[in-house]
Amino acid sequence: MLPPVVEENKTTSSKRRNCTIVRALGAACLVGLLGLVACGISTPPARRTQRLTIAWIPKALNNPVFELGRAGALKRAAELTAAGPVEVEVLVYGSVAADAAEQARVVEDVIARGVDAIAISCNDPTACLDPINSAVQAGTPVMTWDSDSPDSKRFTYLGVDNYRGGQMAAELLLQAIGPKGQVVLLTGVPGAYNLEQRIQGFTDAMAAYSDIEIVDTVACNDDINLGVQVVEEMMQSRPELDGWFFVGMWPLFAERGSMPLWEAAAREERVRTVAFDTLPVELDYLKDGYLSGLVGQKYWGWGYDSVQIIYDHVIGNKTFPPFTDSGMDIVTATNVDTMIEAWKTNDFSEPLPVPFPTP
Repeated sequence: MLPPVVEENKTTSSKRRNCTIVRALGAACLVGLLGLVACGISTPPARRTQRLTIAWIPKALNNPVFELGRAGALKRAAELTAAGPVEVEVLVYGSVAADAAEQARVVEDVIARGVDAIAISCNDPTACLDPINSAVQAGTPVMTWDSDSPDSKRFTYLGVDNYRGGQMAAELLLQAIGPKGQVVLLTGVPGAYNLEQRIQGFTDAMAAYSDIEIVDTVACNDDINLGVQVVEEMMQSRPELDGWFFVGMWPLFAERGSMPLWEAAAREERVRTVAFDTLPVELDYLKDGYLSGLVGQKYWGWGYDSVQIIYDHVIGNKTFPPFTDSGMDIVTATNVDTMIEAWKTNDFSEPLPVPFPTP
């Protein structure tokens, strides 16, 4: 059974409901138009003769980090449709929770549905390999975004340089705790390519500091409640911790007060935390002193830019390099207000001020 559809273009469902009426009126409309032409009245714009249907597949439907990308995809599809001549339709599919096997079935289902292209954030690079290759073999071009399957036949990967992002997270944490201390990493689904790259970049950067000890890496499987649980368990078992790297922001989606041990240590500056992502809830945590720095991705572009890339590739026959760098945002107390304002206005076009004050 096809997994639940989150949302299609706003006009899609109404078009389907009205299709019978449209067919019934088609002949009458044609006669009317011919009559207008005979009377010398200008003909209406030509009908669109081409449709581009894109399946946009996030890792999971229960992760709010993908909501802005979904909105961006629908927005760009509507803009391209309005500009013509191609009607662009975006269908958003996914399993409710992050699950590599279920995501593979989602890809198989959308291939069977007959979409024109696929844009996917892979839960696991290996699990995505065969489904992506099967789609390409069937003539359906595939791109990845956010999380890659680099050995697959996808035509490009759009995303942040996750390895560099991990390095930047290490630099931010070093700014906060100095070159000595005990650090724990919180990751999501073990094996997810984007998360593994962040971890590798972080650990490689920290390897240059002999007095920094990475004591553990704990996983939450992209689950908010499990993220809260493993953070609190670690704070209880290792109250002497100096720093955290949240490879994703999962536990920060929980309500304030959900992690009392971590929150108390953060308020008292006994533990410093750097996290990936720059969503509003994290910006509030940073502004209130719970976080020391954030490494942000271009969430709107996950959808908006991926739709444009597919359009250019399929309609314009444009080729892309294997990696399309989306860039990243580094947020600290110095520039957090600017990022908060960007979210309020939904305008991310201006570059952020430098994250550290000028000496």
